[in-house]
Amino acid sequence: MPHDLKLFVVDTGPLITLAVARSLDYLLYIEADVIIPDAVLHEATYDAARLGAQDIIVWIKAHRTRIEIAPTKAYQIFDAARVSIPNLREPDLGERSAVEVIEEPGRLSGTERGLLLCEETAVLRRVVVRDRERIVELSTLDFLRVLESEQRIQSAEQVFELAAQAGRFPSRTEKMGGHDDATRDAIQRLVRRPG
Repeated sequence: MPHDLKLFVVDTGPLITLAVARSLDYLLYIEADVIIPDAVLHEATYDAARLGAQDIIVWIKAHRTRIEIAPTKAYQIFDAARVSIPNLREPDLGERSAVEVIEEPGRLSGTERGLLLCEETAVLRRVVVRDRERIVELSTLDFLRVLESEQRIQSAEQVFELAAQAGRFPSRTEKMGGHDDATRDAIQRLVRRPG
């Protein structure tokens, strides 16, 4: 049975922050399909020594039935180009692949809504889908605060403290304040504990 919510992780920030704070499972605390574009996963894990990379890989493998790694043409083209240019870097690859995934026809069907989880990206500005009002941007801090307010986790600040102890100082961007009361209420309902 499909969920009414799809959670798109549209940049590496939330993955890295939650990984180093040993809190990646928080993404599974809500009744939602979790979708990570292939290029976003690549950017978070291509350097195995990068902070959080190994934890993200292990977590993805452990939860393959709950997480969709969405393939994109943007990443496919990049990956093919790396054969002849091994050190190729494309700074906006993750963002382009996220937009591609969100705009896939039928990605949001029926009454489904999309939560775009990100830190410093401008991905929503690039999304041109017709049902844009069904897409809401949240920062990592917003997401954690919603979980905290619904008593799904103990403390959003504790996650940020654990990340800082590991050497990660994530963005404290908040996007929730930019949403109207009805949207904020809808987000709260979407993450509420079932029953």
